[in-house]
Amino acid sequence: MGVDLNKQNLLELALKSLQIDVHIVESSSEKEPVIDSDAFVMHATSFKAADKEYTATFVFPKGATLSLLKQFPEYTNMELDLKTILDNCREVIFVSDTSGKALRVSSSWKPLWEKEGKDFFDKGVFQVEKEGVISRSATRLVSERKELVQIVQQTNTGRTLMVTGIPILNDAGEIQRIVSISEDITEISSLQKELNSEKVKNEQLNARLYDETSASIVVNSEDMNNVLQKVFKIADVDSTVLIAGESGVGKEVIANYIHKWGNRANKPFIKINCGSIPENLLESELFGYSKGAFTGALREGKKGLFEAANGGTIFLDEIGEMPPALQVKLLRVLQEQEVTRIGETSPIKIDVRVITATNRNLSEEVQQKRFREDLYYRLNVVPIHIPPLRERKEDILPLVLHFTEEFNRKFLKTKVFSPETITYFYSYSWPGNIRELRNIIERIIVMTDSDYLEPDHLPDLLQRGVGETITTQPMELAIAGSATITSKPRNVAPFETLEVLARHYRKLGITHGEWGVICAIFTYEADEWTFHVSEEELATHLACGTRQIRKWLYSLRKKEMLIVERSWKKTGYNFNLLMEKVRCLEK
Repeated sequence: MGVDLNKQNLLELALKSLQIDVHIVESSSEKEPVIDSDAFVMHATSFKAADKEYTATFVFPKGATLSLLKQFPEYTNMELDLKTILDNCREVIFVSDTSGKALRVSSSWKPLWEKEGKDFFDKGVFQVEKEGVISRSATRLVSERKELVQIVQQTNTGRTLMVTGIPILNDAGEIQRIVSISEDITEISSLQKELNSEKVKNEQLNARLYDETSASIVVNSEDMNNVLQKVFKIADVDSTVLIAGESGVGKEVIANYIHKWGNRANKPFIKINCGSIPENLLESELFGYSKGAFTGALREGKKGLFEAANGGTIFLDEIGEMPPALQVKLLRVLQEQEVTRIGETSPIKIDVRVITATNRNLSEEVQQKRFREDLYYRLNVVPIHIPPLRERKEDILPLVLHFTEEFNRKFLKTKVFSPETITYFYSYSWPGNIRELRNIIERIIVMTDSDYLEPDHLPDLLQRGVGETITTQPMELAIAGSATITSKPRNVAPFETLEVLARHYRKLGITHGEWGVICAIFTYEADEWTFHVSEEELATHLACGTRQIRKWLYSLRKKEMLIVERSWKKTGYNFNLLMEKVRCLEK
């Protein structure tokens, strides 16, 4: 077939103008052409002619390739999808070659880097890593390991990034591109650190709260919760604290926890009752004395309690009982942080936190000229008032349950108060406050033979404080300052079984708190073993919060002793499961 030379010349000229070359070589004897892969694209194919093998190579510029691709809808749509992703994704997407040269980045790069990533494009990611702009390069790690990596990366701007490096392989299995996806987790990292810090604090707090070597704090009232919040705030500082409250409200317990929760917890905690030591001995006890300072003094002298508390805390109970002459010396100790022993002239420097307590109204004592005004203001830096028990009756039930469990454990008993008996605790004024409550519960547990404690087992002073209404209707709860709560008509059958349950509730793993709520529920209207009452009614009945009621109910459900039946009209608490367990124990 003939060839039109004019058309062949035109074809050669056209290909040349398009910078396209066609090379035809014999496969067995000639080498394929070498091209610049950065500027040109090569496509080769083999064919036979006259019993010989030939290779045709088609070489054309990359620019022409892109121009052709843009005419295909598939390519256009893919570019549009990729651009939309890079412009709108929250994570930073960074595409580079194996040398770390940046090829493409997402728009989210700009707010993360002040220079909009200029150094990454000019210097490459490997050089940026060497200069400390980033802590570790995921791109470098992918290049070295030839696998996907995930690291936490720190930047010189203080950001924390979670970076995933992904290798893109060619047909030969070699890395051709590396894609790094970075997520800014600075806030998450900061929150995690705070959470870990709070966990450590909570663990320390729990260890302190449940330290069996010291008295526990049992609170349910808003007033005492506010007191504890104040204790938490001031524990780690060295401000002087003045704790006020009636005798027996727990001033020493609060002072104990201020010391235990503070940064002086491992240092001495010295306690002294200013009203229990004679005036002529109190000064020497507080400040010490030198050798031969007075008749009867120890030959080698004695260190005072302030010196003994150096580095720690000293608790001065009943500070209102301190004689006026000693008040002057105490003021100087507080102001100068130094003490002078009796018989000496050289002061001794000390570092002591001072906590004081009183059952007097010191402001009135100041007005009556019985307490120094300047000392009062020096002591009253952080005042804490602990209300008497009669003003926070929400704490009575938790305290009764706590002390009952404490003495049951101490004396190996299994005693429990009936719901009727607990109502008597609310009607008494408790002039001796928590100390009196604790002593009475100990006396009842030690002296009573029955495990089920009825109103008759109470001391006369508690029974005298209850009116006829409660003695004739034992399930009514009289609470000072609030309306009397009267239970609904009820079936007496549960109360015949209540004493049986009282003998076994500890064996069943029921806590005193759960036992208290069971007793309260049993006072309400029942259909066989299903009782109808709301959480709010139970909270009022037991003088505690609904949150505590839910906690007890959830615990009983978890122990498979209670089924809660809810409807839009009312809530029922079904104790058939619990009664079945009791019947099994009775057998």
